[in-house]
Amino acid sequence: MSIADAFDPDDLAPRHDIPPGGRSGFLQVGERQVHYLEWGHRGLPPVLALHGGGQTAYMYEELGAALGDRYHVVAPDMPGHGDSDPLAPTDTFGRQALAAAIAPLLDAFGLERLVLVGASLGGITSLTYASGHPERVTGIVLIDVAHRLEEKGVRRIMEMMTAHESFGSLEEAATEIRQYLPHRKNVRVQSLSRNLRQRADGRWVWKHRAGQRWREREAATAEPVDASVILAGLEEDAAGLRCPVLVLRGAASDVLSSQSAEELVDLIPDARLAVVERAGHLAAGDNPRSTIALVSAFLDEVTPSSE
Repeated sequence: MSIADAFDPDDLAPRHDIPPGGRSGFLQVGERQVHYLEWGHRGLPPVLALHGGGQTAYMYEELGAALGDRYHVVAPDMPGHGDSDPLAPTDTFGRQALAAAIAPLLDAFGLERLVLVGASLGGITSLTYASGHPERVTGIVLIDVAHRLEEKGVRRIMEMMTAHESFGSLEEAATEIRQYLPHRKNVRVQSLSRNLRQRADGRWVWKHRAGQRWREREAATAEPVDASVILAGLEEDAAGLRCPVLVLRGAASDVLSSQSAEELVDLIPDARLAVVERAGHLAAGDNPRSTIALVSAFLDEVTPSSE
């Protein structure tokens, strides 16, 4: 008999969404509240996993569960995403500001030298941080991101994130997600509470500020937001990396072309490219088994044994 079956619901503490084999918690980093997921323990080689724009740390649920017996995996909600506070209003939301937010987080967990795993926006942030702190990064996994992205694919993401100010229900949100990701076999409706929160009026809004920020900017300027500005200077930073880098590209990605992925690998002195089959831009969720196998093999290569 489970705890939930043995007690009246009113006698139990509110349920929190704890990932299988892992932990969910909060840190006070400066003046910001940061939510994170964690697998493994501090005696194991550390891995920091950063999710993409519009996502949350739960995108690494399968990866963390698979690696937790050999690695200490920490996956925070990025600033202004999930249950983490945004950056200060005075901060410009760019890759340098996002990278600067990593340092106090690593200090809070006592992570000295580590591997970074970053998808999309998280990959841009990982590369930026590694460029400025090469002494702390032993390797990087970049998931479907490079110094040059396909405008059409990026615009499709932005349209998805800005199309709806709110949803009447989680089921309504699931319908929109299925249209954006038609190849996904199943969208778990209840799990969408990880990505949306319910307002006082009962409607559901995304747990990120990007869509709202882009809508406000486009209304003020009457021009489309140019998302490519966040990539400015990334090519030079990539060329300066000296740690091993694994670039993963979703085979069906409309955001990262095979040409751009190959160009990035050529830029970085110690880089290699692998393709996640049956996956698009959201490779870690589209094909978690392949993603886990590729990331795990890379980690085993670049991190010392914990034995």
